[in-house]
Amino acid sequence: MRISLSLLSLLLLAGCATIVRGTEQNVTVDTVPSGAQVQFSNGQTCTSPCGIAAKRNKAINVSVSMAGCQPQTAFVRPRITAGGGLLGGLPDLATGAVYDLEPSQLSFMLTCGDRE
Repeated sequence: MRISLSLLSLLLLAGCATIVRGTEQNVTVDTVPSGAQVQFSNGQTCTSPCGIAAKRNKAINVSVSMAGCQPQTAFVRPRITAGGGLLGGLPDLATGAVYDLEPSQLSFMLTCGDRE
C-alpha cells in the first residue's frame, strides 16, 4: 500500500513545473532608436519595442536591423532552473518547463549613420 501511495504521489507531482510555469516564456526586445525590425530564428518577427512567447527549451537567435544602422544579433539559450529537475522530473524535462530562457530581456543600442 505504501508503495502504491508513493507512486501515486510521484505521478501527481510529475509535470508540476509544466502546469505552474508553462512551456513558453516571454522574450522582450528594446532598441535605441525604437522601430527596428526584430527577427527570431524560430520564425517570429516584430518591431521594437516588442516581445514574443518562445519555447523554454529551444535556443533562439535574435537579429535586429534598421535602415541606416548596423545589424546586431544576440543568442538566447535555455538554462535549467535551480531545483527544476527535482520539482517535475522527466515530464517537465520533456516539455521544457524546467528551463528559463536567458537573457529574456534584450536591449540593443544601434549604431546608425547620419539620419537626417
